[in-house]
Amino acid sequence: MGPRYLPDLEFPPYRHLPGQTPHPRTHPQGHHFALPGPGLPLTGENWRTHRAYLAGVDLFNHAYWWEAHEAWEGPWHVSVPLYRQHLQGLVQLAAALIKWHQNNRRGMEKLAHRSRGLLQEVAQEHPCHLGIDLLDLLRRADTFFTTPPEPGKTEPAPALLIHLEL
Repeated sequence: MGPRYLPDLEFPPYRHLPGQTPHPRTHPQGHHFALPGPGLPLTGENWRTHRAYLAGVDLFNHAYWWEAHEAWEGPWHVSVPLYRQHLQGLVQLAAALIKWHQNNRRGMEKLAHRSRGLLQEVAQEHPCHLGIDLLDLLRRADTFFTTPPEPGKTEPAPALLIHLEL
């Protein structure tokens, strides 16, 4: 696992997997993980200190893929299109990993393809964007999803850890 970018973030007691664990918000036994406060727009100036963005990266890197999606959703709603596209690409990547873990190859491929399209478009003008070397991430994602390993326990996918250049 990579470095923690938001060391004070407490991880939820379990990693949500749709259809397999209690829904975090709607089930009485859900872990109710949520970041406090309204979504703050993500920008080129604030990404290094943007709690939801950094939390999403930490959650993603520790196989809390559904929770990472939730962390990124707030800023996705209020950011300008370029940053929305970046976040949506990461959200789709997280969703593809959930499908991989659930051994749903068709869903994994569909979401990985969507993620690639979104991140590739951002990378055309901004190869290193919001601290992520997108071209490197895309290469690693292509390798992973072309011949994905057998899904096991919910564990991070080391080949797809997000490394931020702070």
